[in-house]
Amino acid sequence: MGQAHSDDASHLKNCIAQYAAPDPSDKGLEPPIYADNKSHTLFGVNHPQLTGMLCPIKPAKAYHEDPKKVQAELQNGVIRMHSTAWPAFIYEGTPPGKDFDPDNVQEGFLKGYYLTCGI
Repeated sequence: MGQAHSDDASHLKNCIAQYAAPDPSDKGLEPPIYADNKSHTLFGVNHPQLTGMLCPIKPAKAYHEDPKKVQAELQNGVIRMHSTAWPAFIYEGTPPGKDFDPDNVQEGFLKGYYLTCGI
């Protein structure tokens, strides 16, 4: 069973960049991540658009105001990413998490693009 799971997941690597864009039907990632690229330098919080989606929801507003500063704080551990902090892409808004209301954390929760595009 483990090998079957591994084989299935390995096929995703070649096309994940096209699906990771905030709205893949509109535009891809900028800068693009190519399937044959062996470098991970643009993955996760090292990529400007992915940082905005992976940023914990509470500092997401600060990210939208000063993306480079918050990206650096995420990379340096000033802002910590942990399992109890939901990422911005879970919430609705364009860009993800833009409409987050800290006084009403349930508003827009689980209504992010990736969670609703298949419904």
